Amino acid sequence: MRLKILIVLILLNILIPIKIYAEMPNNASFEKISIDEGLSNEEVTTIFQDSKGYMWIGTKDGLNRYDGEQIKIYNCNVEDKNTLSSTYINDIEEDIYGNIWIATDHGLDFLIRDTDTVKRMKDRKDIYNLGNMKITSLLKSSYDKNIIWVGTENGLMKINVKNKSVKAFYYDENNLNSLTSSSITCLEEDENNTLWVGTRKGINLIDKNSDIYRSENLIYDDRLFISHLSKDNSGNIWISTKQGIYKFNVREGQDDNILIINNRRIEEYNLKEKTTINIQNLENSKEKFYDNLIFIDSKNNKWFSSSRGAVRFSNDTNEMDIFGKYLEYKHSMTSNVITCYYEDSNGTIWIGTDKGTNILNSTIFNYTKNTDKNIVGMLLHNGFIWIATKFNGIYVYDSETGELLYNIYEEEDFSFKDRDIKDFFEIDENNILIVTNKDIICFNTKEHSYKEILIGNDYSIELKYIYNDG
Repeated sequence: MRLKILIVLILLNILIPIKIYAEMPNNASFEKISIDEGLSNEEVTTIFQDSKGYMWIGTKDGLNRYDGEQIKIYNCNVEDKNTLSSTYINDIEEDIYGNIWIATDHGLDFLIRDTDTVKRMKDRKDIYNLGNMKITSLLKSSYDKNIIWVGTENGLMKINVKNKSVKAFYYDENNLNSLTSSSITCLEEDENNTLWVGTRKGINLIDKNSDIYRSENLIYDDRLFISHLSKDNSGNIWISTKQGIYKFNVREGQDDNILIINNRRIEEYNLKEKTTINIQNLENSKEKFYDNLIFIDSKNNKWFSSSRGAVRFSNDTNEMDIFGKYLEYKHSMTSNVITCYYEDSNGTIWIGTDKGTNILNSTIFNYTKNTDKNIVGMLLHNGFIWIATKFNGIYVYDSETGELLYNIYEEEDFSFKDRDIKDFFEIDENNILIVTNKDIICFNTKEHSYKEILIGNDYSIELKYIYNDG
């Protein structure tokens, strides 16, 4: 398979009319999560939302679980095997059983959902040394939910959590079908279920059959250091390197003419003729773009980092918004140094910085301030936010407006007044399973009806996780 890459830097939007805001839009405000709110460290490295709705914030000194009200910190203690291998968190993922996978700079760890305890790879049978090396990236496969891809400083692992099998991929100088480098930097999966593997020496593609294909004819150098990968909903994979940001469309294929842009200039390059034409000099531009960090949200807006903070290019309006730290505006960001982006299930953008996490126009986590501090679980179900509390039932909010719609506590034919809620789970689009200290209730959200499907007489309900295989 011969792969050629179409290279177009995101800033080619400069070539078409763009409305630029020198300051943040009037309707933009940020909720901050920093050490003042209990974050373990202010330098955020990665952000992730699990299937229960909890937000996980990795930092250079600890892992944080945020429920909208409180932060729980997981850290490292060399004398305790049930703590993290390292305080430096590189990435976070969740497997089909609800367990949280934690990539640290000194090993792979797991947070077991049913016991809320940390298990370390180094304490298990570890023939691939995953417990003692730097884990750089994690990705759950979209075509096989049993597969977790684990990128490391020395190889890529394909782990099947169901049958416990592991397949390893490395660089082999005698094998052209091996990786271009064993040092993995980032992972992404395109709409064709092909895994894109970023390394310190170029891009590699792995298909569903685990066959490897290397990129060819990358401009200037096919051994580029790949720092970030991101996909949009138009079939594009965006590739961030130290030399610029490249784009490949998995639907359309190759175009001979290429646009490239960095902080110095915009250029057009022809792959066939290998000629370059300078289009525009940018050396005098006030805007400087750092790290080539790019993130594509669900609306196909492009986000990246600059000297003035986060920059968003609107896919619909071609307007550019700059979100930064403004001393005169208390709801601005905490810092202009961007470290990561994340979009939660509600469409809210989370921005990690070197001074904590910033939540743009937050809605879901404002809900918890109107409920109860004894939150046991959260769900996004049929367009509504469901928040279960231990003593005061379940609160239901409109996910668009944040309006409290109703509180399920004392119903005509049912009551939580004499029950303590321990957890709840989505079964399908019509049913939620609620676990209490006395029984398990199936609640039909469409008909607003209840059914006790298991009654605990002389024992405590210990249901911790449910998996629906369809």
